[in-house]
Amino acid sequence: MPIYLHDIPLSQAQARLRDALEQAGLWQVLGIEEIPLDENALGRVLAEPVWARLSSPHYHASAMDGFALRAERTAGALPSSPVTLRIDEDSVYVDTGDPLPDWA
Repeated sequence: MPIYLHDIPLSQAQARLRDALEQAGLWQVLGIEEIPLDENALGRVLAEPVWARLSSPHYHASAMDGFALRAERTAGALPSSPVTLRIDEDSVYVDTGDPLPDWA
């Protein structure tokens, strides 16, 4: 017995979601208000992006464990025509948060 329900088209799913949100009074454009950046801001949504003055970390860091590759060595690689890379020559292992090599 399948555990999944029948699929419906994306547009139909979106319409159902919007209808349900409208019926619950949750589909509305919220106004913008300025409030102090204190405990009253908890749970609020920003009306515009906020950019950090300084990046943290201050270097290009690995987003996850894996291998940093020399990008130029992967040029032309396709599933039907893969390239072979060598560890230490073309790639280096990095842990999450490690600085990426300048050549990666």
